[in-house]
This record gives sequence, C-alpha cells and structure tokens, in this order.
Amino acid sequence: MVDVQRACIDRFEAPNQQGAPPLVMQTVDDAQSWCKQRGKRLCTEDEWLRACEGPAGQPYPYGPRYQEHACNQDGRYINPNWGLLGKWPAEQAVAEARRLNQAEPSGKRPTCGSAEGVYDLTGNVAEWVVKTHEHPEACQNGEQRKHQYVMEGCSWVKCFREPHEPACGYVNCAHDGGFRSYEVGFRCCKDRAR
Repeated sequence: MVDVQRACIDRFEAPNQQGAPPLVMQTVDDAQSWCKQRGKRLCTEDEWLRACEGPAGQPYPYGPRYQEHACNQDGRYINPNWGLLGKWPAEQAVAEARRLNQAEPSGKRPTCGSAEGVYDLTGNVAEWVVKTHEHPEACQNGEQRKHQYVMEGCSWVKCFREPHEPACGYVNCAHDGGFRSYEVGFRCCKDRAR
C-alpha cells in the first residue's frame, strides 16, 4: 500500500499484485467484501483522487498534460452481449467477459504511475469508489444523483463523455453499485496508522 496522506491505497488494482490481471465484473458488494477480507475497505472518491492527482494536484497521474499512450487507454470498443454478461457467473458470461476484456496486467506500463507509485489509476479498468462529491455535469438525472458509489479512471477504451481523456477528475455515475461489467474493478484503501 501507498500512504497518500488521506489514507493508504493499494499500489495496484485488485488483486493488488504487480503483473496480475485486474479483477473485473465486480459490483460494489463484491469489492467491499474482497477488501474487508483483507482488513481494508473500498476507497472514497477523495482518497482515490488524492492518489491520482498526487501531492501537486496534477490532472493526470503521470503529470500536467494528457499523454495518449501513457496508460492502457488504447483499446477498441467491442460490442458486448449484455444478455450473456447478465448470467454471471455462468460459464457463458465468463467467456463473454473474457472476449471483451482488454485490461493489461497491473503495473505493465511504468508510464502509468503516479508521483507516489500508484499504478493504473486512469485507463485499464474503471474503479468503484464511495461517492463523496456531487457531479452535476456528469450525474444529470435524479436517479444518478442518488447513487452512493461512482466509477473513477475510465477503462481501456478511454472515457465515454467529452473530452474522452482518462483524467483524474473524470467520474462515471451512470450506474448504481449493483452494476457488473467487463471493464469495472476496484482497489482497496485503509485508514492511515495513528
């Protein structure tokens, strides 16, 4: 874990092992349970943002300007079969998620690390966090504004909203915590030792 002043955060996306594929098809309940089993918890939006922006408050984990290939955000969109994915964890859903998955092993791109050595905060897989901010520009309908969790960091196919650049401040609040998708994972946090 890395101490980012607000909390300690996993260096890599779950399972927090360099070179391991990130866990995908994860709901908020899955993430919270996984973290709790390890004496941790799901990160808050503030903690995740601090890790991404670093001590200098940069818009990208690697610096002040967008770099096209610094992180895994070069993938192409593949049309998913949501009917198959909805049968998770059935074999055909696992096969469909595998077909769609373009995540790279955690930490594969050294250029995608923050100033404090936290990797893949933008690109690779979107990450569930506990919502701590209102996002009127992103959460445009009343249902979205009620969600208690949001996704940060986008995935290997960049971000859905303009300007599509996976920046630290990008948030996806379109789904509630029960949403499960082939490009969604998480990482864990822990309170700093007192």
